[in-house]
Amino acid sequence: MMSQASVVEKEDALAEKVATKGTARSKASQEKGWKSVLTVAKRFLKDRPNDHLSSLLVELRELNISRKDPGRYYVVKDIVKNIGGEILGNEGKDLGDGFYYPDVRNGKYALGHISQIRYLSQLIRRDTTGIMELGSGWSSNLFQLFIAHGATRSKKLIYYGGEYTREGQICARYIAGTEPNMAYRAFNFDFRDPDVTFLKRQKGHILLFTSHSIEQVDAINPILFSQLKEIANEVTVVHFEPVGWQREPELLNKRENHDDAFFESIGEKALAGNIESVAENAAWWSWRLNYNTNLLRIVKGLEKEGSIRVRRMEYDFNGQANVLNPSSLIHYDFVR
Repeated sequence: MMSQASVVEKEDALAEKVATKGTARSKASQEKGWKSVLTVAKRFLKDRPNDHLSSLLVELRELNISRKDPGRYYVVKDIVKNIGGEILGNEGKDLGDGFYYPDVRNGKYALGHISQIRYLSQLIRRDTTGIMELGSGWSSNLFQLFIAHGATRSKKLIYYGGEYTREGQICARYIAGTEPNMAYRAFNFDFRDPDVTFLKRQKGHILLFTSHSIEQVDAINPILFSQLKEIANEVTVVHFEPVGWQREPELLNKRENHDDAFFESIGEKALAGNIESVAENAAWWSWRLNYNTNLLRIVKGLEKEGSIRVRRMEYDFNGQANVLNPSSLIHYDFVR
């Protein structure tokens, strides 16, 4: 649901300088936000009626497609191959990784990573017929995917935006209506009471993803994954969610046992500038806003029972929007 810019705006509004508990972004707050996006979109299209959808996304600070594969340069150019391999090797990665690539940050060699839009676009196959985002807001990610994939190749695709606010759906439909070559469908969706059973009627491969939307729900209803398991055709799922801290048993245990004193202590240190533990600080942020606790457990359970095949996991790979709420990548296919 959330792009990087939307995440920043959301968390700026919530981040009071206190270590006590707050709340996740309310439905009313999201409704107000998506309504304001619609206002901007209408004004933009009135003033610049001949501009492309991509221009509108730039205006809304929601276009982050980036290079298709920045790491390929270090694979095909011998003159930089060794130094690129050394940079990646120092972090336990290989050339041709496909996600990470060599970079320079603040005068030091470091890892970079491709954008989530590019990562997702590489998963669109010839037999893909449906691309769905759950918790899609006004579907900025879906619009970026449409631009990245192109109108010609999107002719056989339906882009689905599952969103629980009426304003988000209205805004998305309005913007999609400006692009005649995009088949877009908005539908009502709630992680606590999910229903994607209509996908059983979809022929071909389905790519489904979330982006900083599951975080907003303390506990996802596992029935969502049961519904996905029942779909006969192939389903690929990708999560970009701040759940890396959930792999730490102690942090998860403290959270589930409502150990407020434990997290208040972490919060006090974080507010003082403590950067010793990404996981602890992220767990505190999740605790104070009552963010999700069960996504990683569900995925691990599905893998253990053989229902899914995990393709890639990258914990805490990006915290550009908020270092206290870093994204993790979880990519898997349902086994058929």
